[in-house]
Formats: sequence, C-alpha cells, structure tokens
Amino acid sequence: MKETEARETSQRRRRLRSSPVRYAFEEVKFFRSFKDLRNFCEKVRIVFPRVTGTFDRFHTVPPVLQIEPTNYCNANCICCPTARSSRKRGYMDFDLFCKIIDDASRIGVRAVFLFLHGEPTLHPRIVEMIRYIKLKGLAYHMTTNGVPFNEKKIREILCSGTNSADYISFSILGASKEVHEKIVRQVSHERVVENLHMLLNMRKSMRVNGPVIEAIFYTMTENRHEEDEFIKRWRGVLDHVRMSGDISQSFSEYKRERPSPVVRTRKCLNLWQKMTVFWNGDVTLCCEDVDGDWIFGNLNEQTISEVWNDKKLLAIKSIHKKKQFDRIPLCYSCDM
Repeated sequence: MKETEARETSQRRRRLRSSPVRYAFEEVKFFRSFKDLRNFCEKVRIVFPRVTGTFDRFHTVPPVLQIEPTNYCNANCICCPTARSSRKRGYMDFDLFCKIIDDASRIGVRAVFLFLHGEPTLHPRIVEMIRYIKLKGLAYHMTTNGVPFNEKKIREILCSGTNSADYISFSILGASKEVHEKIVRQVSHERVVENLHMLLNMRKSMRVNGPVIEAIFYTMTENRHEEDEFIKRWRGVLDHVRMSGDISQSFSEYKRERPSPVVRTRKCLNLWQKMTVFWNGDVTLCCEDVDGDWIFGNLNEQTISEVWNDKKLLAIKSIHKKKQFDRIPLCYSCDM
C-alpha cells in the first residue's frame, strides 16, 4: 500500500511540474505566511514570464541566466553525474563574471541562477559575485549542499544587498542523518543542518529582508519513505520547503546503463526562459548537458544577445515547437 501511495504521489508531482502555474499552486501549501507567498510569486514572475503575460519579449532576451561558478564539488551524490563528467574542472574568472553580469543588466535579464554542476560556495569569490549581482539590480538564486558555509561567509552574504527577491536553497536529501549521508556522500548532515540554522538566526538578528531560505528534497528510491517526515521537520522553520518529482531515472542516459523510459511529448520552456553558462564561458543548450556536448557560443568573445539569437540555437527551438524531439538526443529522453 505504501509503495502504491508513493508512486501516485510521485506521478502527481510530475504532472504538476509540467505547468508553471500548477507548479506554483503545488508549492503554496508549504508557505508559512502571506509574505512568503508573495516572495514566491515574485520568483514565478521572474522565472516564468509567460504567466504574467510578458513571454514574447524573451524571444530576444533570456529572463534568467544560469551561471556555473565552478564544477568542483565537495560531495559525491549518488544521484548526480558531476563527478563522472568528462569536462575540465575550473572556477569562473571574476572578470568574465562581471562582464556577463554587466551585459545581463544592460539588456534586461531579470535573475541569475548561481549554480549548476558543482558547489557554488567553493568559488573563492562567491560573495563578491553575489555582491556584484545585487549592485547591478538583479535577483539571484543559489542552490547549495550547505557545508562550505561559515559565519563569516553568511554575514558577508547578508550584507551584500540581498533582499526578498533572492533565494538560497539547501539540498537536503533525507530527514534522517542515515538517509541523507547515504545519498549525499562525503557530506555531514549535522553540518548542513547547523549551517542552515545559522543562516536563519543571523538573518533574523541582522534584521535583513532576505534572502528567502528554503530546503529542496529530491525524491528517489532511497529517501521516498522520509518525505512526510522531512516536510514535518522543516515546515514552519524555513520560508518554504520544495519537494521535487521522482528523480530515480534522472541521468540514466548519461550513465548509459539502460535506455531511459521517458519520451518527451512537450516542448521545453527552458529554451525560452534560461541561458546556461559553464564556468569557462561556454553556453550550453541546458543544464542536462553534463559533458558539454551542446555548445552554442562563449561569453568571453560574444554577448548574451548574440548567443541567444544564434541560428543553431534558434533551429533547436524550432524543432521543439514542431515536437520533433527525436532529432535531439539530449532532449528526447529528458523529463524536465
């Protein structure tokens, strides 16, 4: 019975994730107050401009930049292919980062996702990156495993000009120490929880209006039985809790162990909503391109608009509009 309920829950979440509007309503129940709901609505406005009737203008400008500060990571999660990626490891040059943010601010990009394949807080200048994003009037969203935080780094982030449009998300993949550390290997569950509470307490004591602090639970076979316990533990403590759909089959094509059972039937809105940038400036098709096989330009030499309107990238969007997903191996078996 429990397995059946878990399967139905997973299927329901996946259906809800298929639409930004439904996605928003699914998350409403995890908010503690109207203020938290308002903050989330602002995030929806930034990330899903189609909901607010401004989708068309982003045919020429991406609303969101996803920037990879580094692809180094201090963890070795069983669900993540980063450790097995064939890409060269490195840290984004700060001058390149500033060039990208200057360009983004000039053309009207709304937000920066400051994470990709790696732990962003390992970048030695991550606080300066956040400060520069805020200096240019953009919002940021950073997802972290929470371990590299310390009091000094947290204080500097809170003094960077951050506000309620910004998000810091902690990836916590288990309600218990045993389950979390089974999935997020090389990471102390106690350290993550300690740093999360430190961030909450310092934000309160410093009386700053942000960032929004959330926890993300990525559901998979190993932790599905702890979903309810996780929600119970963190609801009412954090600004909100995010439960992902089941990712047990994620990256199966990357692992090359078996063909993915997923077949795409709808176009991917990420192609219109987000530009993904590797640490070396390469612009890739999307965050699923772990090995960097789908590169469309480089922001060392090009502007955001030049790459966004590249003929090859526009051709990919045209293929998605026609739902000819079998022509793009990366997209065909993706369930995002």
